[in-house]
This record gives sequence, C-alpha cells and structure tokens, in this order.
Amino acid sequence: MMFLNKKTIEQISEDLSLPFTGIEQDWAIEMANSKRVSDFLSYYKKNNLSVIEKSAVMSLILASYDNFLNEKYLEVDSQWKEIKMMIKKEKKIFIDLIDYWSLNNETDENNIFRITPLIRNIAGLTL
Repeated sequence: MMFLNKKTIEQISEDLSLPFTGIEQDWAIEMANSKRVSDFLSYYKKNNLSVIEKSAVMSLILASYDNFLNEKYLEVDSQWKEIKMMIKKEKKIFIDLIDYWSLNNETDENNIFRITPLIRNIAGLTL
C-alpha cells in the first residue's frame, strides 16, 4: 500500500487550490470534486510527477470521477477513456488503487462504487 506523505499532499493541494486543512482522514475522498475531473487530468498530464505524486493525483481523479458518475447517474462518460489509458499505461503504480476501487470480494452490485465495474474491467475482474 502506497502512503501519501504530507509534503506531497500539501504541494498538490496548493497547486490545485484544494481546500486542504491538514486534518483530513482520507485526503483524496475529502478533496474529490466531480466538477474538476478534467482539471485533475490536465494537472496529471502536464506535470512531471513522481510515482507518489501520480498515485496521489490518480486517487483524486478516481474519487472525483466516482462522484461525477453518481451525481450524473451515469455508468461512464468520455473522460473514462483518458483515465483508463493513464491507469493501464502505469498499472503497477496504481495496483493499490485498482484493488481499493475494484472491491474484489464484493459480489452484491448494490454494495459497490459506481466506478467499480470500470476498474474491474481494467483489472480483468468480473462480478
């Protein structure tokens, strides 16, 4: 499991003007913003990020995209193609995120995230 350090979270929060306070329990979930998925994707692509920074930003992207799908009552939209390509390109970096969002042991479709089927597809898993 990759743990994000405070310095990384502070820098990304500052760069992206996130309402970071330093007391968040789950930074990516708490900073997720469904209206900023494209901003976060752009930040990921335009910056030369370290492995830890990539993991942090992808955490933010996935949490934000899951919120976006929930709010819009969608299964997927055009942004997913880009997210999927980013994850597949560096799958080893994101193995913990894939594991988290895929909920491997959950078989009840009512107990999964909206993004779970998409992540399971990347991981080669099915319900």
